Amino acid sequence: MPSTNLTALKSAQRSLLLKPLDAAVFIAPWYTPAPAAFTDSSGNLQSLPSAFQPVGLIDKKTGVAFARGITAAPIEAYGELQPVRNDVTSDITTIEFQPQQTNALTLKLATSANLAQVKADAASGEVFFPQPASEEITYYSAIIIGKDGNDANPIYIYKVLPKVAVSKFGGEQWNPTEVLAQKLTMVAFKDDTAGYAVAHGFGGQGWKKLVAQSGLNYNATLSVAPATLTVATGATSAPLVVTDQFGGVIANSAVTFTSSVPAKATVAASGAITGVSAGATVITASFTPPGGTAATATCAVTVS
Repeated sequence: MPSTNLTALKSAQRSLLLKPLDAAVFIAPWYTPAPAAFTDSSGNLQSLPSAFQPVGLIDKKTGVAFARGITAAPIEAYGELQPVRNDVTSDITTIEFQPQQTNALTLKLATSANLAQVKADAASGEVFFPQPASEEITYYSAIIIGKDGNDANPIYIYKVLPKVAVSKFGGEQWNPTEVLAQKLTMVAFKDDTAGYAVAHGFGGQGWKKLVAQSGLNYNATLSVAPATLTVATGATSAPLVVTDQFGGVIANSAVTFTSSVPAKATVAASGAITGVSAGATVITASFTPPGGTAATATCAVTVS
């Protein structure tokens, strides 16, 4: 095997460090189908079905916390230091957030009251309603969308929980430094129609440029820059730049370069072209994305 170093092996890619700088929680009656896609072909975020209502502002310190608890039952055997079998017996996902706005949706989530039967007084505007004396679990559908980057080049992170219910109420704390709100914990259940309890997604104009780096399966269409190049005999050009249809730069270490007429110009593994003798050749860049088929693009080279 060829020699290398740890830096190359590590393949550190800082662009893949995602950080939701903003987030929103949307709640709908169970079962409200989630969109088949959250972004269009240009990567623009699409409107959600009208049944999904935003909870509005959420506490910055709490954010939206996702937790996954797995319980397993290991089987041990005489003479063996490690378990010989391990079975997952429980896999529970919860989300925790603290809505800060006082509106019908957040009041319903926080009190379990049926606000459809509640109406503000026509004269005073006062609203008064009792909290249910006997608790009945209400199921909802939830979508959580986070955004990294800015509105011009966003990366959207989203999770779909087709069946959730509030499992814990954090309680209210009235003081002059906090708004009227309480932290809510919701547990996710598998929905028979959707076929899952939690689904994950990524999209947006910024994400499109990261697909090639992510290692996720896709089919690529390549472009090479420059598409035409003139190089002097004995001179070496800067490496070619290979991009996919999303504008993502393909690492040249993942690309195979070939010259149709090596007697005119050769191409290094780095994509740099060296003129050998006057004439013309075509440099072909070939890349096979994960789970996809090989894609090629060319650069027409003239050697002077």
